[in-house]
Amino acid sequence: MAKTTTAVASVVFAFLYGGWTVSLIALVVFVVLDYITGIAASAYEGKLSSRVGFWGIGKKVFIFAMVATAHVIDLVLIDATEIEAFVMTATIYFYIVNELVSILENAGRLSLPIPSPIRKAINIFQGRFSDYDDDTLKEKNVD
Repeated sequence: MAKTTTAVASVVFAFLYGGWTVSLIALVVFVVLDYITGIAASAYEGKLSSRVGFWGIGKKVFIFAMVATAHVIDLVLIDATEIEAFVMTATIYFYIVNELVSILENAGRLSLPIPSPIRKAINIFQGRFSDYDDDTLKEKNVD
């Protein structure tokens, strides 16, 4: 039973995400860290709430639903136009930056200083995400 479950889960994962990539692993790490730092910051402020935490988990699940949706869009675009995949990558970068900013906000709520290399990393991610702006898509004939 365990082997069958693992095999089915692997096939579903491969279809939804196209396999493990470094950016997908980074997103998983940042989502988990954001949730943990959010709990820590709320506890520090005396505002810890199981109801808020429950909805936080729902939001995190939705992030991965959006990434899966973006991957399926990539599959359709590749099939229809034979252009390289970019929607999933842009979506992952968007959520990585979003999670990093949230982690920094949680660190601020905990009165922790933010190292400048982390701030620079966010700028780099934002720059890579902007590589997928509307002008780039027009050059690739995606309307």
